[in-house]
Amino acid sequence: MGRQDPYPELAELQRRISELPHLKQNMLMTYAVHGGLDHAVEKTAAELAELIGAPAPHFSRARRELAHDGWLEHTHSEGQVKFFRLGEKATGEKVVVPMRRSG
Repeated sequence: MGRQDPYPELAELQRRISELPHLKQNMLMTYAVHGGLDHAVEKTAAELAELIGAPAPHFSRARRELAHDGWLEHTHSEGQVKFFRLGEKATGEKVVVPMRRSG
């Protein structure tokens, strides 16, 4: 008998992203680990880039592409800093981002 995967959501995410370049796979798995399938990751692009060992400009460009293609979803901004979570293409589910109240 095979062992059941303890994290089926992550295994399914890994299957969905398997055709993407490794940098983008690593980024999406990092978002999944730090934000789960439901929450924004409250880390800057520079922090996440350092965490995965990618140059910040490469990370930022890849993140823009992932957001444009529906793999990531912009949730909010604080000043010039944008925050993201996994998008519908990554989760396989309709994503509903609650609006944050200003002030």
